[in-house]
Amino acid sequence: MLREVTTTVRIRLHSLTQRKESLLSREYSTFQTAVQDATSDVNLYSATSQQADKVRSNKNPRTDTMQPVVLRNDCITIEHDEDTVLSDWWFKVPVYDPDRGQGNSIWCPAIVPDKDESLMRDEYLSDSELVYKNGDWYVHLVCTRSVTVNEEYNDVLAVDMGAKWIAVSTFLSDRDAEFHGKRVRDVREHYKQLRKSIGNAKVRQGAQVIQRLGDKESRTVEDALHKTANEIVARARKRNAVIVFGDMTGIRFDSDEGRYVNDKTHKMPFAKMANFLTYKAHLDGRECLPIEEYDTSVTCWRCGSQNTNREVQGRIECHSCGLDDSADKNGASNIGQRAVGKDIESPLSTAGAVVAQPETQIRLEGLDDEIESANSPDDVGLTFSEGSPRVHSWE
Repeated sequence: MLREVTTTVRIRLHSLTQRKESLLSREYSTFQTAVQDATSDVNLYSATSQQADKVRSNKNPRTDTMQPVVLRNDCITIEHDEDTVLSDWWFKVPVYDPDRGQGNSIWCPAIVPDKDESLMRDEYLSDSELVYKNGDWYVHLVCTRSVTVNEEYNDVLAVDMGAKWIAVSTFLSDRDAEFHGKRVRDVREHYKQLRKSIGNAKVRQGAQVIQRLGDKESRTVEDALHKTANEIVARARKRNAVIVFGDMTGIRFDSDEGRYVNDKTHKMPFAKMANFLTYKAHLDGRECLPIEEYDTSVTCWRCGSQNTNREVQGRIECHSCGLDDSADKNGASNIGQRAVGKDIESPLSTAGAVVAQPETQIRLEGLDDEIESANSPDDVGLTFSEGSPRVHSWE
């Protein structure tokens, strides 16, 4: 199976002449005017002017923010030339040239990270962005390519996202679980308290704190998300497992648990975590699929009953079968069971991923340490009917 993978590469433009610097600055400032005012009569490169209209209609940007200049993919080019002294890489930026009274393009020397040089091919380039930050010009180059992912797996690694731990991953075969990314919540809480202190500080002191912080919070959180995604993909690789995760789309609109709980959950970067996990899994040649998350946190993974309670936030108790389990681990187990066909409209096999039988029987610990088959129809929810994952009979 082929999946599209998108990578954003940040390249820095350097050693610009005064003319090139002036043309970039003019294009950048004019783009801001065009984005904010639909009636403005400004001169931009024609394709860039069209992109400004799209940004204005789709994003409705705030007047106090600077928008990156969107560069259409058919107007940009990057080339490698080792014979030039100034730079090995050169990037062509479309700009409006007021001296000529028409659109033009300028070639700018660029620095490309070594690890991303293999992506610098015109057929990979998508619409990209020109950004000005701290006195330097950058191009956020979006590269899209197709990768092959496996079609057959030996296990399912289910991921439940939450407020305390950004992700809890659990194998469906033996419920071996790991808890990931508690640092994300800690970082969010730390900067929340800093912002509160800024509000109580004098104006000058608050401004100084804001300047010192910059975008450190977002960079710290993104670093933690990258590490979490890498950990989960590495776990899946060891067992040749397909990755499935609870789809948190719409949680801000569908869930209202009061101001305190909403503040904890609605500010967690679930969508970004899902994007990072999917991207890294596909790069690893592994399928990664969103699964309907609804009711997985209140349903007992073992008996399927919703006669449960969560008196303690991190635990779930089932009054039907006596289960006392980690709530996050329980949610991940339900997501995994849904992925292989239990109470799910689109079983894993319909998306092209097939769970194969392991060489040895996988077993789970049941109630009172009773050992029961992990992949029996009652426990895992396999239907053994057409459209369900391919699981052979046990030896």
